[in-house]
Amino acid sequence: QKIRNIFQKYVPVDVIDQFMNRPESMLVGDSRILAVLFSDIRGFTRISESMAPEQIVESLNTYFTEMVDIVLKRNGIVDKYIGDAIMAFFGAPVKHDDDVSQAVHTGFDMLETLESFNAKQAKRNRPQFRIGIGLNYGLVTVGNIGSEKKMDYTVIGDMVNLASRLEQLTKIYDVPFLISESVYARVKKEIPCRMIDKVKVKGKTQGTRIFYPKKRISKAETKGWKLHHMGLNLYYKREFDKAIKYFVYAREFLENDPILPIYLNRCKNFVKTPPPKGWEGYSVLSE
Repeated sequence: QKIRNIFQKYVPVDVIDQFMNRPESMLVGDSRILAVLFSDIRGFTRISESMAPEQIVESLNTYFTEMVDIVLKRNGIVDKYIGDAIMAFFGAPVKHDDDVSQAVHTGFDMLETLESFNAKQAKRNRPQFRIGIGLNYGLVTVGNIGSEKKMDYTVIGDMVNLASRLEQLTKIYDVPFLISESVYARVKKEIPCRMIDKVKVKGKTQGTRIFYPKKRISKAETKGWKLHHMGLNLYYKREFDKAIKYFVYAREFLENDPILPIYLNRCKNFVKTPPPKGWEGYSVLSE
């Protein structure tokens, strides 16, 4: 029991039970469809330069404790810490019907908890944290990866890479949370989602649509998002002059919006220099 209690800090309880019952499965991988979430602190190198080492560790431990509690309450598994980033997944070793929804709400909870964390940071005259979150859903390989001397219970695969890319894209589009098309398809009826772009991320030949989910949106945002989507439809039809009008109108409802200027700039450039034949509207990202 003492050994189990120790290992629960490093390996999920369900995994411990599985390997206690079937030790032979320790090095066997399994294909699963699940949700993978990445979150990362923006500009942490710059933040760490302004703090003493003990302050960095204390702040990070407090931050990680609050974020990990959120993941666990939503039936997720914290896979690993990657520096100041968190990787988590939902749907293994135990699958739930609402894994995707729980993963999206984990992101919402993280952003809400960050506000209270930053309030405590401010009281202590310490830098505030900003985070980006990426979430994808699909087929992965899950299991103990490594050797008999050193193993990690983790998930790997192309789907995991896209989840990581989505987290990085939050910097480019200046939104805190991005989800893939596969996630959107499963939560669109219950969660407001705004289509952000069609992208081909670095290392991928196939494109995907990406979306910004919010727990709730105001009446102004509802109107602004509708106008934005109408503008997008025209944009992908190559009707850039008409699309500009919708994007400009949407700005009246979405103050300081980071996405509309991107499309206004693209449309103006395409009016001058139309895209080539066969253009499908994908943004090819090299970073």
